Amino acid sequence: MTSFDEYFNWPDVNIAHFYIYFVLTAILAFYMTYKSGSKYKFELFFIAFYLLTGNLNELLTIRIPGFSLFEIWPERFLFFLLSFFIIRKTVLSRKKLLFTLDKKVAWFEIALFGYVIMLVASQIVNIDNIGLVEAIKVMLETLAFLAIMIGLKLFMDKPSYNLVGQVLIVGAVISSLVSFAQLVIDPYFLRIGDDRAAFGTLLRSNGIFNTEYFNSYYLIIAIAWTFTTIKKKWLKTFLILIFSLGVLTTFHRMSWLILALVSIIYLVYINRVAYEKILVIGLSALALLLSLSIFYYQDIMNSSLVKERLNEPITGRKAYYSLVLDNIDKKPLFGYGNFDNEVYYAGMLQITSSRQRASGETGGLHSGYFSTLFLYGVPAFVFFSLFALLSVMYYASYYRENIYFAIPLLVSVIYLIGNLTNTFLFLSYLSVLFAVHIGIGMGINGIDKGELKKAG
Repeated sequence: MTSFDEYFNWPDVNIAHFYIYFVLTAILAFYMTYKSGSKYKFELFFIAFYLLTGNLNELLTIRIPGFSLFEIWPERFLFFLLSFFIIRKTVLSRKKLLFTLDKKVAWFEIALFGYVIMLVASQIVNIDNIGLVEAIKVMLETLAFLAIMIGLKLFMDKPSYNLVGQVLIVGAVISSLVSFAQLVIDPYFLRIGDDRAAFGTLLRSNGIFNTEYFNSYYLIIAIAWTFTTIKKKWLKTFLILIFSLGVLTTFHRMSWLILALVSIIYLVYINRVAYEKILVIGLSALALLLSLSIFYYQDIMNSSLVKERLNEPITGRKAYYSLVLDNIDKKPLFGYGNFDNEVYYAGMLQITSSRQRASGETGGLHSGYFSTLFLYGVPAFVFFSLFALLSVMYYASYYRENIYFAIPLLVSVIYLIGNLTNTFLFLSYLSVLFAVHIGIGMGINGIDKGELKKAG
């Protein structure tokens, strides 16, 4: 089905464990979908399976030697699945689609389509350097993002959206448990992708993902669903505690910051919890962390987290950004199309002294915004930035009408901030989750207000 060498940098991998996990999650996805009241159980089964398997589902990729364009990987499968769904709901449907028009114009949609247009234009302009196959792959990824977003929008079915949230919460429980196992029992338990050190002999927990930050952002999104949809206080507290501990096991500093930010936004801005309670919770958490740091001070100070990350000079990333700013004037309208060019190679080689980094095989510019600027040009950068910002502003203006809007609001915040230090363009896992939640938020506008009041 696929070569596993690219997923594992360590020996003695038991592939059978992964396939057992796929079978179990397929059964779980089927059960949850069957028990839901969703109108679209066929599509939701595959979406549920995708969400429950994280990046582990990359092992299910079907490769055709010599035909990379026709590889069937999970996100591409969702693209085809939801594309057929969109055709069925529009072109082949006898019913007229009704969308409520009593809300403000979603300007982030305009920004998104502007970004897509400039991205496609960049690929066409730079096609001689990029190559036809690579240009088509990038454009297909863009269409896949749109198909996922529009497909979820067209569901316009509250039970379907509830199922997505339930699946994410269950998936987060699983990923948290896997993270704990990776931290204290077996660091290579269900691990694919990165095996980056935390401190001592411990590795950063990937959970059911191929890198630690996908794991942490997935857990934070599950926290947003838990805040919003779980009614029992003891269960809500327990799940948030488990997920927060899961985020901590990733040792990813931006994730810790976003976890704090999302919690503050929900507690202060959305739920309006008294400041005194938040202060007590914050001080208690700080006291716990300080206590742990005293006991493990020596291990922490000698850890790669401190040596490589917390003590990492800011000049490294400044150099990446300077590389973009110093060269974008040569191709301001459409950018360079990809990282396989002399400008990127020479600049990154000078900064990192790594040929793998310079050739674009690993690493990157560590910013979705600067990556967009370099790859697709100034107009695309403006549209992408507006898309990320306006989605936050849009849902921030509507969450009081129904608490359900708080979920896409918080996911939009994660996407907006996360792209400052990581690159989440089409189709990284976080981008797929963003497309899902943007689609859910847009779909809620098509649901009858009476149903919203009943559900809320």
